[in-house]
Amino acid sequence: MALLQIAEITKEFGGLKALRAVSLHLDEGEIVSLIGPNGAGKTTLFNCITGTMPPDRGSVRFNGEEIVGRPPHEVARRGISRTFQHIRVFGQMSVLENVMVGRDFRGRTGIFSALLRPPRVGREEAENRERCLEVLALFGERLLPRLDQPARELSYANRRRLEIARALVSGPKLILLDEPTAGMNPHETQQVVDLIRLICERGHSVLVIEHKMKVVMTVSDRIVVLDHGEKIAEGTPAAIAADPTVIEAYMGGRRRAQAD
Repeated sequence: MALLQIAEITKEFGGLKALRAVSLHLDEGEIVSLIGPNGAGKTTLFNCITGTMPPDRGSVRFNGEEIVGRPPHEVARRGISRTFQHIRVFGQMSVLENVMVGRDFRGRTGIFSALLRPPRVGREEAENRERCLEVLALFGERLLPRLDQPARELSYANRRRLEIARALVSGPKLILLDEPTAGMNPHETQQVVDLIRLICERGHSVLVIEHKMKVVMTVSDRIVVLDHGEKIAEGTPAAIAADPTVIEAYMGGRRRAQAD
């Protein structure tokens, strides 16, 4: 049974069909890349999976359970976390505090416990901090020495890393990465490629939106291609690289942009 099974997902905005009966699957332990020209519907599909934008039609099953209609926090509780195309960190909060936000929904402390602070509250806070430090250690010198630094002071690349750390700390079965290497130089990009592989080795499955084809071809087990809201191809990196439909979707899009 697939870890994630998407069937016939359709999403419309007025008269615009952002997604047209898209189906795909992701197995446990896989890295699947979702690619396509700008406006292809990639981020919309992420939104439909995570409950931030329910589809108009279709099914999303995770671990065999239908999750369409569930709010984002319930989807997260079931083991799906994500990053965003446009970075969303809390600039006034420290690096450690930003990561701890990713553990918040797993806590059992209510308002009265937080005020009275019985011993279990301290134990829970210590466990959360330990888990956050464990995840931050994956990013080495990029984040670990900056625990108390406000997130707004981080470089662009480190804010991207921080968002990935926050998504990881909840211990998801599936992590959705939306353009994780955007704005990064080649050295930083390679570090993220290595991180994605490490994430998979640690037992997480990954669905990633990425525009850098070198990254896609290097890191993916399979690739799914969207164009104008439709799935036009799916296969191994080698098969996708040779697919004339995919080549036309990219090169044709470039020619149209140049003509405009």
